[in-house]
Amino acid sequence: MPDRRPSPVRLNLAPKTKARPPSKGKTPKRPRTRKPRTGKDDSSAYYWIIGGLVVLLLVFAAAYYETPEIKSWIADQESPAKEIPPENLLPLPQKPTAPAVHQPTADEIRMRKLKEKAAEEMRQLAERPVSKPTLPIAPVIPPPKPPTVAKVTPVPPPPVALPPLPPLSGEAPAPPPLVQPVPIGATKGAPARALPVDLNKLDTERIAAYQVALERIHFSCGFIDGDQGMRTQRMLRAFQASRGLPITGFLDQPTRDTIGEPGEPFLTYTVTADDVGSITPKLTSWIAKSKATRLGYSDMWELLAEKFHCTRAYLKALNREVATPVTGTEIIGPKVYPAAPVPHASSLRISLSDTSIEPLDASGKIIGFFPCSIAKDKAKRPHGLLTVKVVDPHPDYTFDPALFADASKEEGITHKLTIPPGPRNPVGTTWVGLSLPGYGIHGTPEPENISRTQSHGCFRLANWNAEKVLKMVKVGTPVDVEP
Repeated sequence: MPDRRPSPVRLNLAPKTKARPPSKGKTPKRPRTRKPRTGKDDSSAYYWIIGGLVVLLLVFAAAYYETPEIKSWIADQESPAKEIPPENLLPLPQKPTAPAVHQPTADEIRMRKLKEKAAEEMRQLAERPVSKPTLPIAPVIPPPKPPTVAKVTPVPPPPVALPPLPPLSGEAPAPPPLVQPVPIGATKGAPARALPVDLNKLDTERIAAYQVALERIHFSCGFIDGDQGMRTQRMLRAFQASRGLPITGFLDQPTRDTIGEPGEPFLTYTVTADDVGSITPKLTSWIAKSKATRLGYSDMWELLAEKFHCTRAYLKALNREVATPVTGTEIIGPKVYPAAPVPHASSLRISLSDTSIEPLDASGKIIGFFPCSIAKDKAKRPHGLLTVKVVDPHPDYTFDPALFADASKEEGITHKLTIPPGPRNPVGTTWVGLSLPGYGIHGTPEPENISRTQSHGCFRLANWNAEKVLKMVKVGTPVDVEP
């Protein structure tokens, strides 16, 4: 028989959802049904996370190994072992050595550097040919002609002068003074104002006497004038430094004791016919100067003042009764001759702040002092280490219209002119060319303006001091220009 049992009733336990009426103009959304859980774990997400971490680690590792330190470390690990440089090794114990006998001073080190640079430049000059200089080089420098001095009749010293005491037993005799005293009135035409008996009274005559004494050993104040001014103070500081004295710049007692009693600072000179014949007319234009054969003195007082290393005003004050010197006229002037022999200088030191030139010996000691003029424009002032390249005791001068535009325009000069030698040449009687092209140490036609006016860049000295510098140096001598 067929089974007629009724089929089981299946209950629909799903939550009833309220049917939404369809909106106008829109398609009704299909109701969301929840996916039944199957009971299985979905591990794909974990795989993606782990893979991302691995990629990040690889990126960081690649960036880390790109650094120079890691590359160097890897290279060191792969390359064979390197030897440790000697400077990185620990010093081995050494036996104690005896202390150095002599440590070079700063001055000795500086002088050694100057000499080494001079030797190197001399070697370079010997290896390659040098172009012929514009100024001629004289192989032999003639000595200056000493002035003609009238014969002096010796007379006994004045009563006020006491004889020197004999030295004690075992005591060395005192050194003679730098300038031997001459009794007052011993020379014909001696000045009316004699040196005072009081040795501590520094009047004009006694200051001039000390200036003369130092001038004769090549410590120059520029020109003798009996004034203890700026140039004299700078000269005294250099002299005090050279003798190890307290540097004061004045004629204090230790300085005067070192110089000694200067004695009579004047002498009598008779004007000669050669002196009068050397006077030439004064030329003002460059064209007229270029046509002359020699640029000499245009006034007798100029010649005599330069002969006695003094100013014209001071020389006229000593000779008030002389209006115009002629042949046979007796002139009273500073006794700058005879002077000590000119020493050889191992180097020159030029001070721009003190406007001075100081020759130095091999040990760095000052052996002279000469005031100079420097460039007014600071940009044109040379500095540092230079050397002497050429020496010429009788230089000519080349006038360049480009350097003197106003004068060239006024006179209509369109080309360079050669100015003949002479004491009134623009560079005076002496030229010492330096390794810096266009620069040198030279004389001047206006010695009374030394240290007062400015040059175009060179170092300008009074003619008598420039001649001394030329005798002290040679080609290759170092020149140190200091601020």
